[in-house]
Amino acid sequence: MRKTQNWWRISFLAGWALLLAANLSAQGIYATLTGVVSDPAQAVIPKAKATLKDAQSGSQRETVSNSEGYFTFASVPVGTYDLTVDAKGFSTTKVTGIALGGGEKRNVDISLKVGTTTESVEISGTADQLTTKELQNFVQTGSNAAEFIKIMPGFGISNGTSNKSNYGGETIGINGNGDAGSQSPLNNAYSYNGLPSNSLDITADGAHVSDPGCNCDTPVNPNSDMISEFQVKMSNFSAENQKGPAVITSVAKSGGKDFHGSGFMYARNYAMNANDAQFNANGQPKPENKYYYPGFTVGGPILIPGTHFNKNRNKLFFFTGFEYFYQTLDTGLLKATVPTAGELGGNFSPADARSPADSNVTPRSLADFCATGVL
Repeated sequence: MRKTQNWWRISFLAGWALLLAANLSAQGIYATLTGVVSDPAQAVIPKAKATLKDAQSGSQRETVSNSEGYFTFASVPVGTYDLTVDAKGFSTTKVTGIALGGGEKRNVDISLKVGTTTESVEISGTADQLTTKELQNFVQTGSNAAEFIKIMPGFGISNGTSNKSNYGGETIGINGNGDAGSQSPLNNAYSYNGLPSNSLDITADGAHVSDPGCNCDTPVNPNSDMISEFQVKMSNFSAENQKGPAVITSVAKSGGKDFHGSGFMYARNYAMNANDAQFNANGQPKPENKYYYPGFTVGGPILIPGTHFNKNRNKLFFFTGFEYFYQTLDTGLLKATVPTAGELGGNFSPADARSPADSNVTPRSLADFCATGVL
């Protein structure tokens, strides 16, 4: 029995150690808030108490300004915060609605007015909700958040010789290629600022989700219903983003003091689609593709029934989500390019400049070409 208990203790400690190591290695998803506390005469105020409170969860952390009036909060998760600063002989100042993003370094200087601590001055700010409301209102083909890069300036769709984009978000998967369409936005899908289309990197909560071997697959697809922030960085980013030159970063949502959740359903059926122009030209019916992606999210405080653990709901939280991919894929018409008889003989001139013998070649099937090598 004692060996079993020791085993569980070791496993528990090892799990927390791995979690801590993961958090430490993903500093790009945290923000830093700094500031200087001063009086109306611009003299710095040492030992001023600064309190940073998460507006969603209610959790808070405290620090004091040093001899130069400087204070800092490091490794602050993405979210909206309220900053309260007070010192003896001065009225309390509170700044609300400070929105912090992943990897952001924000400076908020505080000027305290002479007075008593019972007096307070509140400065209200407007939290930037672009990463929440705007992303929710953006129409996506699927649920992969990487589709958001299509609205960024400087991005162009790469389609090669096809009459559609190489990646449109239709098919969800972990591979770069497929007869039903590319499953990854890294698979030569987008070009930005004239750079090669395979020089894009995607991270989720600070971890790379691109295949390091070919940079064309995404084993993990950030879900737009499960992220609180989405950034596209194309220059001047810090050293933790060692890939690029364009980097997509996403940060997952987190739990709060109140239980919250959502349910969603992405549904697409071929009956609502028009046929492809090339399919119509070849008398090919439209592909009978079906996509149904149900899912949910839930988050909140961690409570233990029958105990007072986390009774104030400001210490420990959780957030989780699930999405099911149901896909019926019809590849439709597959196109292949093969050389003509003239090209096989070394004649690569334009079609209108070829000899009649080259231009009047009777078409043969792809199977005959594979068997004989002659069209």
